[in-house]
Amino acid sequence: MISKDFTFDGTCTLKMSSAISTLLISGLVAAPVFAQTDDGPISTNVTGIKEQLIRTPVIADAPADDFNRVAWCHGALSGHMDLAEKITSVEPLSEDMQKIGASYLRAYEASLTLSKKGEAKEGRDSAEAAREKGFDGWEEARQAAADKEGRGKAAGAYVNWSLPGDCERAAIALSGHPDIFKEMQTEEEAKIIAEALKPSAERQKLDVHKEKTATVAPTDDKEAIGRAVAKAEPKEKGNWASGLMSKIGWGKKDGE
Repeated sequence: MISKDFTFDGTCTLKMSSAISTLLISGLVAAPVFAQTDDGPISTNVTGIKEQLIRTPVIADAPADDFNRVAWCHGALSGHMDLAEKITSVEPLSEDMQKIGASYLRAYEASLTLSKKGEAKEGRDSAEAAREKGFDGWEEARQAAADKEGRGKAAGAYVNWSLPGDCERAAIALSGHPDIFKEMQTEEEAKIIAEALKPSAERQKLDVHKEKTATVAPTDDKEAIGRAVAKAEPKEKGNWASGLMSKIGWGKKDGE
């Protein structure tokens, strides 16, 4: 296994490898287990000085109501995926992780669209602002990633972050669908997630599913969810900053 050295500061160096991506995926698909606390994500900085870490989104930043909280979670996860594409020189991009993230974003979009709050312009505008706040929580990391000297710190922020467990709870509560995340998975995504959830001793490395499978609509509750949200998976890099209107068509028929 090839690993790389990432310097967090002048005195502390963190050794990373592709195994870290495996741990991070576990944080996505098993959010309640790896959920953030009020203190934020666990630091691998052995000095224990939080000020040395780059600021990343924490659930305390999110709105309290489930509608806007889900929108914030969408932005925070989008920002995490956006950062992954900016640090590839030091942390190879995991296609599997991006696919899992896309699946989660689709579930958030479905939950928001199923909510009555999304039917009014006021609600849509509020959700857009919450999503932007979540995405902007990665601004410090994005700035670090743009600097060759700071890219290691940005990679550290990326691998130390885990998706807050309350994002899953809020999406389920908002949608009224206990299995909303499974309902929005494609067959390929379901296969990757099932692999990531296996015990570490049985799990294969990430990005093992290389066969090109077509994106298919989920079968469970297909009709109801299909009416609620378009399930097209993002294909282009660099589109993570786009808002909810462009992703799920909010307000288009109203001329917004």
